Amino acid sequence: MQPTTLAGLFLNPGFLAVFIAVLTTIGNVMVGVSMLPEDKRRKRYKLHLYVFFAVLVCILGFLIWNYIVHGKNLLFNYAVFLYFAVVIPLSRRTSVTAHAIIASVGLVLLTVTAFLQVG
Repeated sequence: MQPTTLAGLFLNPGFLAVFIAVLTTIGNVMVGVSMLPEDKRRKRYKLHLYVFFAVLVCILGFLIWNYIVHGKNLLFNYAVFLYFAVVIPLSRRTSVTAHAIIASVGLVLLTVTAFLQVG
């Protein structure tokens, strides 16, 4: 059953998990930007890593909840999780700018996931 009100949308645990993942990803982008100066990189790296793991937990929670309720997940949902679990960590080996762009693409993918959860 599709939510008909905004309150109904935010009571949907699947949408809420993706919404929290989007907000946490935005926060992680801000932490990443704040650690751009070389002297702050070492101090904020652990925070950046922990917030990233929180995003992965939110996406994983969404996948589990969606599977329990609907009995299936879209292939796109698994692809988004793999993108966050594999591609974004591997992009750390490239330049800081490339890592930021790849993480921003992940944010767009999460937004599409939220849209597909509503639709």
